[in-house]
Amino acid sequence: MKRYKGLIRDTWWVWLVFVGGGIIGGIFLPIFFSAIPISAFAFIYFGLMRYDSEGELISEDRS
Repeated sequence: MKRYKGLIRDTWWVWLVFVGGGIIGGIFLPIFFSAIPISAFAFIYFGLMRYDSEGELISEDRS
């Protein structure tokens, strides 16, 4: 769970834009509501791939 808290801590504004854009876009064209579940899967993926179990961003430099 710490990895998802770390992801929210670092990128909360991105997820707010995705969900808000999905809702606002969905009002005008319902296909944009699909952005919300897509964002949920992306959130889980990035949490697993980019953050360790302590909630810290995994560095690209692995040397």
